Amino acid sequence: MKPSKIKTVKVMTGTDIPFCSPSHPYTVAVQIKRVLDRIARSADMEFEFNCNIPTGIKMFEAYGRQKLMLDIQYYINGTQASFDDVISDMMRGEDFVKQVNEEKE
Repeated sequence: MKPSKIKTVKVMTGTDIPFCSPSHPYTVAVQIKRVLDRIARSADMEFEFNCNIPTGIKMFEAYGRQKLMLDIQYYINGTQASFDDVISDMMRGEDFVKQVNEEKE
């Protein structure tokens, strides 16, 4: 499905974003697909969505950008960022867990 005009979806991420729900990765992916389908059918041209789950970000990229041809823009704490930057930022949590596990007691 190609829209006649490119719609913009601003995806807000980062530690400044309040808790987002749902939080289970599968539920997030399903929710974001539904949101993107509604965006594709909408007459509006600009949208904003909060998401702090890597699976959700990947759905915006794979389905929103690549399948629906939407202009997906990512922001980390209000600063525009790339898809790779957002995924790397989200991996800080995993890195912190590894760091804690490696610390000697």
